[in-house]
Amino acid sequence: MKRQPIAFADWSGREYTAIARCLLSGRVHQGPHPALLRERLAQMYAPSAVHLANYGHHAIEIALGIFKRQRPERVEVIVPAYICPSVIQAVEACGLRVRSVDVQDDLNMSPADVKAALGADTLAVIAPHMYGCPSRMGEIEALCDSTNVFLIDDAAQVVGVRQDGRLLGTFGDVGLISFAQSKTIVTGIRGSGGVLLVNRPAWAEQANRACAALPPASGRLGPLADFLWNHVGHVYTGHSGYYLGRALAALGRSPVAHQQATQISHLEAGIALAQLGRLDALLLEKVRIAQAYHQALQAYPLLRFPQFAPGRFLARVMLLLPEGTDLEGVRREARSRGLETRTGYAAHVAPGAEAPKAQAMAKRLLGVPCRPGMSQADVRSICEELNASVERVASR
Repeated sequence: MKRQPIAFADWSGREYTAIARCLLSGRVHQGPHPALLRERLAQMYAPSAVHLANYGHHAIEIALGIFKRQRPERVEVIVPAYICPSVIQAVEACGLRVRSVDVQDDLNMSPADVKAALGADTLAVIAPHMYGCPSRMGEIEALCDSTNVFLIDDAAQVVGVRQDGRLLGTFGDVGLISFAQSKTIVTGIRGSGGVLLVNRPAWAEQANRACAALPPASGRLGPLADFLWNHVGHVYTGHSGYYLGRALAALGRSPVAHQQATQISHLEAGIALAQLGRLDALLLEKVRIAQAYHQALQAYPLLRFPQFAPGRFLARVMLLLPEGTDLEGVRREARSRGLETRTGYAAHVAPGAEAPKAQAMAKRLLGVPCRPGMSQADVRSICEELNASVERVASR
């Protein structure tokens, strides 16, 4: 089998041209691109107000800060138990308490489970569309409206997809988008961009002040080089994190996450504009790849594709392995066959909560390649090798 690597982004000549122009002009951090990007997104998401930052989770922190000032007696935020850890960190950074809710087969919360979790302490609900799979936002929005609870429409992983005629991200009080790796729009890795969508006019001025107070971007060439290594060169050299980890260990140091809130850079806003110019093609390609996996998996009943639906955009293809599978053993076996995989998120279950489905699925989910240009033969080969890896590990 030929090597089948994971892709972190779908970049064309447009993205590299945008990078080259920024570098040649000497305008990496400051320039007109952020204003142009904000204008483009404001047209797309109207009437929501658009504010830009360097991380999607900073949008959560800004929103929760606004909500806290309105209802300081409420201290709890409902999130799904299967969630990106940066969301948990953002809630806790605001001095709030996480209440986790179990997920369904599509890795999203159901409105009924959200309703059961609501209480007198509930300040807000954060409802993501996991890997682009849409949550039942209309129902969750109506529930939050009827109970006087704020709603954050976490569209970090999906741009340009509608539900009931509305773009994901425009439900509830605020929405958010992220431009980090493996999303719809990808501009890099650490601190490469995020968007706060303010869907209620009442909060627009507070959000504008908070975002305008962010310091300017800085130090973006290092993360760009890191992303280019991981996106392009890792097939030949391994991931940069492997070498960085070894070097820091030799020095007796640990990696430091640089997560200061800043404005988005001119460089990364330019890449985002290039990606938005190709948005329809980006969405269609992921839909095509998901359909190819669905077809190929008919021959391999050991492997499930729980988030698939005809015509559905998915930022990643996450397959569910059989119960009791040694996930890391399967990954090692698949790697020996040239197949690169990655795990999903770990389940986060707050004290006193129960989330058996999220915990069980987190131990069995495996991400497989869904890079642009994959053929049906590529997908069939990946499914064949992954199925063989599962059977081989199970037989040991």
